[in-house]
Amino acid sequence: MLFIDKYISEKSLTFYEQIKDKKTVYLDLKYWILLRDAGNGKNPIMDLMLEKVMSLHQTGKCVFPVSELVLIEIMKQSDERTRTATLKLAEKLSDGIAIINETQRVKNEFWRWWSKLNDKESVKDDPRRLVWAAFPLVTGYFFYSQKAEELPAYVKRSFLDFVCSIPLSSIPANPDIEFEPFDGKDNTVALNAYKELYKDQNKTFKEMFLSELWGCLDCFKDDLNAVLKEKAAEDPDNTDIYALCRKIYDAFKDGKVGDDLPTFNIFPTLFGVTRWNKDRRYKDGNDTLDIKHASCALPYCDYFFTEKELHTMICQYKLDRQFQCTVASKPKDILEILQAI
Repeated sequence: MLFIDKYISEKSLTFYEQIKDKKTVYLDLKYWILLRDAGNGKNPIMDLMLEKVMSLHQTGKCVFPVSELVLIEIMKQSDERTRTATLKLAEKLSDGIAIINETQRVKNEFWRWWSKLNDKESVKDDPRRLVWAAFPLVTGYFFYSQKAEELPAYVKRSFLDFVCSIPLSSIPANPDIEFEPFDGKDNTVALNAYKELYKDQNKTFKEMFLSELWGCLDCFKDDLNAVLKEKAAEDPDNTDIYALCRKIYDAFKDGKVGDDLPTFNIFPTLFGVTRWNKDRRYKDGNDTLDIKHASCALPYCDYFFTEKELHTMICQYKLDRQFQCTVASKPKDILEILQAI
C-alpha cells in the first residue's frame, strides 16, 4: 500500500470525528457559482440561501464537502477573480474537507463488501469514516503519491502534512489536471450513435442495468484486483478477475447487495436511464460528469443539490431513498430544506 493511502485513511478518521454530528451537504458546480455570485440583491432567493448556508456553517450544523470533480471544474475556470472567489468560498464552507477520489472510493466499497462476504469484523463501522481527505491530496493525489514514495520514510508524513496546509486558492489558473478516463465532456455524437445501434439489446431495465454494470466492472477490475493484493495478501496473477467480477454481477442480479457497492449501483442505474429513455438524446456532454457527482454525493452526504434532470433520474429510481440522501434542484426548494435544518 502506498504511504499516501495510509496517511489519507488516518486523516479521514480525524475528519470524520469533526463532521460526524453535522449534516453534510454536497453542491454541484452550479450551486457553488450561484452562491459565489449571491449577496448583491440581484437574486433574492440566492441571497437568502447564501445567508442561510453561512449561518448553518458558522453554527456548526452543516459542512459542505467538495469532490475532486468540483475542485477541478472550479480550477479550470479561466477568470482569475471569479475562480479565486469560488475556491475561497469552497475552502470556507467545506472546512478544507473533500471526498476522496473515485478509485479510492471504489476500492473502499469493494473491500467493505468483500469483508462482509468473508465475515470480517472490520465492516461494522460507518462506511463514511474513510472517505475524507484534505483538498490538496484529492486534486493532487497522483502527483503527491509519487513524490511521497520517493522520499525517505522519516520525512513522508511531514511532507504530506505540509501539502495539506497549502491553501487551494493559491493554485495557479488552469492547472494541468486531466479528467480520467475522459476529458470532462462526453462525445455526444458517439453516444447517440451507440444508443441507436444497441437500442434493442435490452428488453427490461434490469437487463439494461446489468449490461451497464458489467461495463463498470470491466473499467474497475484492475483496482479490485489491487485491493485483494494490498489487503487480502492475494497474488493478483493467481486471481480469476472474471470470476470476481461475476460474483459481484450475480450479487446484484440476485438482489443481495443492499447498500453496499454504491458506485456499482449508481453508475449502472443512471447511465442505464440515459439509454433506457429511447427519445432522450445526448446533448450537452455533461451526463458522465453529472453521474459522477451523484456517486460522490448519494452514499456519503445527507443532501445533494444539483441539476433538474439528474434530480429527476435519481428520484425516479429511488436512489435518494436507498441512500437516505435528500436531493433537490430548484433554488426555492433548496432554501426550504436548508431552513428546516
